[in-house]
Amino acid sequence: MYKLIIGNIRITVSDDSISREQATTAARQSIAAAQGQGKVLSHIEITKGETGLDIIPTEKAGHRQSRKTIKQSMLDGMQIAIQEKLYPTGTFSNKDLWYDGDTGQEWTGNAVSDARDELVKAFENWASTIK
Repeated sequence: MYKLIIGNIRITVSDDSISREQATTAARQSIAAAQGQGKVLSHIEITKGETGLDIIPTEKAGHRQSRKTIKQSMLDGMQIAIQEKLYPTGTFSNKDLWYDGDTGQEWTGNAVSDARDELVKAFENWASTIK
């Protein structure tokens, strides 16, 4: 038995009769197949089977949920920017006031909160169509 590491993936080869080249090739094929399915592996076990090599990959626990596509990352950034702009968290900011710097107009009260809620809901609906 011996161990290899490819990138950050541990590989355990249980039979010394398996050459390092065979093990490396099999491990790389398994890694490529997993990446094609959007998986991230943490460990690969290689054993000698009746018909050849048996490869047992182990997916990195909890990692799949934490991975994002570039679109999802951009949408998350847009969501954060919208939240920061529409719902300021500053100590001295008035939550029921909206001021337009271009025209000098100012709105207060329920009109502000209703417009904010409507815009956030519209963004969330739009974002759900893109994912």
